[in-house]
Amino acid sequence: MKSLNDRYQAAGNNVHETFADLIFCALVVLVLFVMTLAIEVSQRVKTNLAEIPDVPVVSGAVPTAEQMETLSPEEIEELSLEVQQQRSELKSMRDKMAQQVKKMQNQAAALAGEQRFTGATEPAKVLVAYDYKRECFLFVRQKEFKHATTRLSAESIFTYNRRSTRELVELALQTRKQRYFNVTEASRLYAAFSGYKQINPTESSYTISDEELGVTYSPSLSAYIAGDTEISDEDADAVDNAVYRYLNAEKGEAKEMYPSVTVRINPRTQRANINGVELTTKDFKDLLLAVGGRGVMLDFVGYEGKAPDWLKREVLEPAGYIGKLPKLP
Repeated sequence: MKSLNDRYQAAGNNVHETFADLIFCALVVLVLFVMTLAIEVSQRVKTNLAEIPDVPVVSGAVPTAEQMETLSPEEIEELSLEVQQQRSELKSMRDKMAQQVKKMQNQAAALAGEQRFTGATEPAKVLVAYDYKRECFLFVRQKEFKHATTRLSAESIFTYNRRSTRELVELALQTRKQRYFNVTEASRLYAAFSGYKQINPTESSYTISDEELGVTYSPSLSAYIAGDTEISDEDADAVDNAVYRYLNAEKGEAKEMYPSVTVRINPRTQRANINGVELTTKDFKDLLLAVGGRGVMLDFVGYEGKAPDWLKREVLEPAGYIGKLPKLP
């Protein structure tokens, strides 16, 4: 108050200035009072809470044994129905949660690309041709051969024969531009493919059998590749004997629904190696396109992580292998 007195005398007894100073001092005192009161109330609340004893948790849904003895049969039956209803509601909630979890897992799997069911049930087979003059094998594209040997709707026999012959000759000319494999190389490539599980539907269910990669061939196509317009009985026997002799390797135990093959990749040379046979990207692609019925599971070794871009661009995508499981184009 001394400072106020000094200011009062210095101001020459100014009434308005003195009144403002008094109001300011009153506000300061009021704030200090409120703070002191708040601290006191807080301490008392904490003390009261500490003195409150622990309250035991009582379940209203399940009565105690003593309470059960005092209940009438009607009350017990009503309580039983209530418990059963709660259990039913709980089970329904669990089922809904399980469905939601399963739905989310399926969506996540679909986004991750893990749901690729091709539905292929036909026997797996590789299409080959045998040039009996060079004594070499070639792997023939399934798609073009199937179109050439399948009669179209509303197509007469005469028209079909003409078209089939023309397309087989064109396919033979294209196949002659591919790599020729000697009997040892062809045998090693065929032996590299594992067996697979085959689903055999029955009237009421199905059976599962162990199968191996089949071999299909056309004597006429082999003759066109060899440069002949017709094939003699002797040359036809040579084709049959070569196929049954060199492409008849024993298979190991079938474990999957698709035949599989291990492919060693050399990222530096950009080449593949299957069972000791080195392949260029074109050779590898032609081999994959020769497999029909169902795809092949490719087990790559020689690199880590994702497949190299050149492998996807030059082999896998042109051959229809756009996912983890094969899908024919």
